[in-house]
Amino acid sequence: MQKTTTVAQYLIDKLKKEGVYDIFGIPGDYVIRFFGELEKCGDFNIITTCSEQGAAFAADAYSRMNGLGVLCVTYCVGGLNTVNAVAGAYAEKAPLIVISGAPGLSERHNKYLLHHSVRDLNSQYNIFKELTVASCQLEDAATAPYEIDRVIGACIEHKRPVYIELPRDMLDAKCAVPSYHPISPNKKDENTFQEAINEALAMFKLAKQPVIIGGEEIRRYKLEEIFTGLLEKAGCPYATTILGKSIIDESHPQFIGVYMGRLGDEEVRDYIEHSDCIFILGALNTDTNLGTAQFDLSKTIFAAHDTLRIKHHFYNNIDLGEFINSLSEQLVNNEIRNSFKHKEPICFEVQPDAAISVKRFFERLNSFVKENSVVVCDVGDSLFGSVDIKIPKGSSYLGPAYYTSMGYAIPAGIGVSIRRPDMKPVIIVGDGAFQMTGYELSCYVKYKLKPTIFVLNNEGYTTQRYLQEGEFNNIQDWNYHMLPIIFGGGLGIEVSTEAELEEALTKADMNDSSFTLINVHMDKFDKSPTLYRFTQVLSEKIHA
Repeated sequence: MQKTTTVAQYLIDKLKKEGVYDIFGIPGDYVIRFFGELEKCGDFNIITTCSEQGAAFAADAYSRMNGLGVLCVTYCVGGLNTVNAVAGAYAEKAPLIVISGAPGLSERHNKYLLHHSVRDLNSQYNIFKELTVASCQLEDAATAPYEIDRVIGACIEHKRPVYIELPRDMLDAKCAVPSYHPISPNKKDENTFQEAINEALAMFKLAKQPVIIGGEEIRRYKLEEIFTGLLEKAGCPYATTILGKSIIDESHPQFIGVYMGRLGDEEVRDYIEHSDCIFILGALNTDTNLGTAQFDLSKTIFAAHDTLRIKHHFYNNIDLGEFINSLSEQLVNNEIRNSFKHKEPICFEVQPDAAISVKRFFERLNSFVKENSVVVCDVGDSLFGSVDIKIPKGSSYLGPAYYTSMGYAIPAGIGVSIRRPDMKPVIIVGDGAFQMTGYELSCYVKYKLKPTIFVLNNEGYTTQRYLQEGEFNNIQDWNYHMLPIIFGGGLGIEVSTEAELEEALTKADMNDSSFTLINVHMDKFDKSPTLYRFTQVLSEKIHA
């Protein structure tokens, strides 16, 4: 006899099966009973934030650390508040399950418009179809389990958001638990696969200066171990994209830095673009990652989850992990061939009375970030200045480096802290971005989270100032260091000189009871070398 359950219980059991027990969101009348079912279950940690966008950014960061995240919101006024954050998760391949409540089926057959509706009852569903890799409306109990499995399966396979809409009167609808027969994955053509491997190996063996670039899909598909195996077999230098920063330990002897084309370090760029065999593995083909690259395609191998190109040849149905693993197995051990000249580490000496500059701030932060940390950056110089922080062993780096939505870092720090309470978050955010989502500091107090937060305070939007100057780039200055008083917890410190920064860092290191927020005053026109290069490239497009 086939086992039966309810639609809500089947969805809950599926989340458990996928190992997700932390759920971010805000309740509302169309979804509040589902929140009640989650709470009644007793297995879930429900994290409610100050806004739905904050919940979505937190769930995004959680998914990047965990491999899967869940966001739960009410219909339209909740769901549409998350659109920007879910779009960023799609753009940067963060596997996020969005569950939204919806009007019950029995409510839809009268002459009255239902509250929270927009154009029609499918408006939100149609919007999310543009932001997700799969979506469904659970309007039929008989098919609901299959739809839940299909959509969540797509999230796991493609590492992109999916959308599940749950009418509130479908929670208790009875459904049969499917009896599944495992679906065999698409079988690769062995001859095609081996031909691709042979072509890649032949390129590598002839190369005098090969190099490997690792991207974000290495982390998304949990390929760090086999990627490291390939590096050590190949013996050549490797870099990462900015989205792939910290995919493995950056103290690895073959690591040469972050590659960003014209935006990045000139020496790293020159070495890679003059290499005669460039492996690009698991990288998104975006402007901040690779869009300003000057590669000779005849010397390039580009392998990602859904594509493989060797020189000008395209191969279909080649799994990224299998490709990397097979390359590693068939390579003969090579001596380390690294002719890249590393810069000498900067020995930072405090200039006590000096004002804090962007360059000096990040040089100092490089030694402040310890092992077992997570560096979470917002956009602008919080992101570009942090590129040169060498992420230590056992640590990670997160930043919205392609979608570049301001306001990411503060709520993202919630997701990181919830998923990895054993790690120390270091959050870097500009004052403009902070003013968009900084109220989520309330959740740091509520959930007793203890990151160190740096607000880079230059009273405006630095990136925009170098694209088009105007009063519109200026913002009202806040006493950021006083916010702990408002939120009822946390340590706030204001600094303007290097001596004051040193004292603040010492206090942050010693503060194990709450978050520490350091309000770092900087000159409004100061910027990192990377931000300078970025604005130069962008200005060419804006003012062409």
